[in-house]
Amino acid sequence: MERKIDYSFKVLEEMLTFRDYENREQVMEVGKMMLDNVEKKDCKEEYKEVYRDAYRKLDSLNFDEMKEVIDILNAKEE
Repeated sequence: MERKIDYSFKVLEEMLTFRDYENREQVMEVGKMMLDNVEKKDCKEEYKEVYRDAYRKLDSLNFDEMKEVIDILNAKEE
């Protein structure tokens, strides 16, 4: 059985840890910027879909949930 890796979680992690955020709008701006950059590139559609999926996941979170995930990610790095 082939195990399919969901790279969108790695991209989501990059979106959330890109910089410090004060509100949800800032997080969504960075996520949109990353998505737009990938959409403009000449790359595989699967690659673009990973970013779209990560952005959808990001959009499903409220700011408290985003901060909670960021705290977990930061704790993992220490």
